[in-house]
Amino acid sequence: MTATAATIDPIADPAWRRLLERSPSAGVFHHPLWLELLRAQYGYEFEACCIGNGTGIEAGIPVALVESRLTGRRLVSIPFSDVCAPVTAHDADPTALEDLGLALVEQAGRSGLELTVHAPLPSAPGAFVQPSFYRHLLPLADDAAEVERRFSKSQIKRGIKKARREGLEVERRTDRAALDAFYALHLQTRRRLGVPTQPKRFIRRFERLFEQGLGFVMLALDAGEPIAAAVFLTFNGTVTYKYGASDARKLAKRPNNLLFAETIRWACEAGYETLDFGRTDIGNDGLRAFKRAWGAEESELAYTYLTERPPEAGAGLRDRVLGTTISHSPAFVGRLIGAALYRHAG
Repeated sequence: MTATAATIDPIADPAWRRLLERSPSAGVFHHPLWLELLRAQYGYEFEACCIGNGTGIEAGIPVALVESRLTGRRLVSIPFSDVCAPVTAHDADPTALEDLGLALVEQAGRSGLELTVHAPLPSAPGAFVQPSFYRHLLPLADDAAEVERRFSKSQIKRGIKKARREGLEVERRTDRAALDAFYALHLQTRRRLGVPTQPKRFIRRFERLFEQGLGFVMLALDAGEPIAAAVFLTFNGTVTYKYGASDARKLAKRPNNLLFAETIRWACEAGYETLDFGRTDIGNDGLRAFKRAWGAEESELAYTYLTERPPEAGAGLRDRVLGTTISHSPAFVGRLIGAALYRHAG
């Protein structure tokens, strides 16, 4: 049957959910609740570019319209999502992905807007496919001990042992208080890194995802006090590390080692297949080494740009000045900058 291109509402149209259910490649950033969260927080409009065969959708990708006085009108798939590759049904025609690339080019052409896809999409004619980050995926197993044997003895296992000697404990939670505990550490961490902080209401919106079984907060506690925390999202067999934060004064106790170790153990016992450590900047060799030390498999993560020229790599002068300002100011400054700018940066 001849394939046809169409656009649908990936939040409201049940056909999009049916595609996710039929796709081994579907991730949490394709999920209607993640798209709904971004719409509620930042006001983005969404549509999914799809390829159908008359009986259902075979392939598709959600696209957000970002309208900004600072960064212009453009299309992004998907803002604030580390990876958002096309979704293909398990029984899709082999040509569906190629047809989707052509449909995306046509969509961008009709709109007259630049399009960024947070994944490689070589089937889109004329697009720039540019390595932008590294990605680290850890294969899981039914037996957590099998995964733990792949941990680095020097960097990871010793840190886990030290955290336990220090008496640290870990809790997996889904309540608002846990999100607020994460956010308090998040403010400290983002200031230390010189990065704007998302609005607190954005982080609290994750409670809706958690209510639907799409994630949790993991807290590392020292005498009951949170000293490290991470937000994980869960969907379709994958646990995705989204955000992490910690108290710099307590890092010597290795809370993050214990936090990830307990997350991996829980994920194995819960039947998940993969832990996605998320994207890593190309120049961040220390973070790359930390993720590889867990046994994660490293690969380049390319983004696709339908534009006249690809973006320049690396941080510009404006980003460096902004980072210096945030790191040398009270935490509320990074929070105010984040509230003002994040919608435009999607």
